[in-house]
Amino acid sequence: MSATKFSHPFMRGLKPLPEGHEEDIQQIREWMKSQPHLPYIPDEYVILFLHSNYYKVKETKYTIESYFTIRANTPDIFSNRDPLAPKNKTIMDITHMVALPNKTSEGYHVLLYRLSDFDYSKLNFADAVRVFCMFNDIKLSEDRLSEGYIVIFDMKGCSIGHLTRVTLPALRAFMQYIQSAHPCRLKKIHVVHTVSFINQVMCLVKPLIHSNLLNLLNFSSEGPASVVDKELLPEDYGGPVAPVRQLHEEQRKNMEENYREWLIETELFKADEKKRIKKPSKGMFASFTSSFKSLDID
Repeated sequence: MSATKFSHPFMRGLKPLPEGHEEDIQQIREWMKSQPHLPYIPDEYVILFLHSNYYKVKETKYTIESYFTIRANTPDIFSNRDPLAPKNKTIMDITHMVALPNKTSEGYHVLLYRLSDFDYSKLNFADAVRVFCMFNDIKLSEDRLSEGYIVIFDMKGCSIGHLTRVTLPALRAFMQYIQSAHPCRLKKIHVVHTVSFINQVMCLVKPLIHSNLLNLLNFSSEGPASVVDKELLPEDYGGPVAPVRQLHEEQRKNMEENYREWLIETELFKADEKKRIKKPSKGMFASFTSSFKSLDID
């Protein structure tokens, strides 16, 4: 089967491919041929998955399987990816999602997320997860093979009201995706300006977190300057970089103008369940379709 124009994870390509991994790529290729439910993907995509798993073949297969299966089984989050659709525009209106321009001394990219509008009634949680994943897909495309990511969630403005907007199916899909499917090297997740009800948040999230992700979590009651070098930060946080709002507007424009068509096409990055030979019998996919629609918190 030949590559389609839809199967490209990198908008501008990933050249040259890192050397010395031909055998790994070949192993993944052979395995994928025996999995008819998985789409054809080019070598660049295989490399992205391998790189995110530090070139371990078994773990890479698991990530690929998770990636395409979750994308197929949660259309609420992985379809309707037009950044100009009203639902998605609303999320970009009420949040700031930014990649900071400079890397850490270890060569890690830093991503910062926060609310820009504190009115919790405007938040639809599944829409927020969808746009978050769209933003992250663009980052994977732009950053190529990143050494790692440090994520900062600034909870300023979060209220109990926001917590009531969280729906369990979307939360569960999000946690599964980030832990099992998202092809990036996650190094640290800093939650800053932590809220008084963080324990309630953790009660909700903890059952869905693997221990290795739990180890990456760090909570600070102070701002981002307490967790990363101030030199990396926007001026809102005492650093030399352009303000968060400006970075957000620039990156939003990039999403809407340069990546719109690509994001819509990526809706096809998914497993075809009708072609799956062996249904997953245990673990994370078993309960996916059955229990997914029935659980909700409101």
